[in-house]
Amino acid sequence: MYKLLRSKTIFKHKRLTLIEDRVVLPNKEETDYLKFEYPGEAAVAVIAKRRDGKILLHKEYFYPADKKLFTFPGGMVEKGEGIKRGARRELLEEAQLRPRKLKALGSYYFNDRRSDIKLFVYLATELREDASHKEEPEEEGTQAFWLSEKEIEALMKTRLFNNHSLAAWLLYKIKETR
Repeated sequence: MYKLLRSKTIFKHKRLTLIEDRVVLPNKEETDYLKFEYPGEAAVAVIAKRRDGKILLHKEYFYPADKKLFTFPGGMVEKGEGIKRGARRELLEEAQLRPRKLKALGSYYFNDRRSDIKLFVYLATELREDASHKEEPEEEGTQAFWLSEKEIEALMKTRLFNNHSLAAWLLYKIKETR
């Protein structure tokens, strides 16, 4: 275990805070360690599945990669919002869908080397459309695709996905194919 000596905020932005900790390592050496704090309490990814078995994928532009990647709807859960409520909100904001059922599939650390925040994965079923909620400006230009599991797995062999969607898919397959 590391022992924290002191912390200082290096950079603060509405989406990310960068903190430098001075720590003592188990071998008694001191070093600086950079970590991130996100504005939310967690992150979510939602696998939305229709009655016909088709699953919603988004293809959207990711600026750092300068590429359009396939992803599941999701995002940050606001502090105090609650993780399940945040999953419902993200699905409504990004896909204009409300699920009657929302099942937790698992979680993992979002960026375990730099943050303690977790990403929670949910399966949303019994969906109904709710067009009363408009997309956020950063979501404009996102393309929606309803695909079968086989089509998604074929895409994974040839197209780019973000790491969170790959991890979410693995949790889905582990939980739903038992």
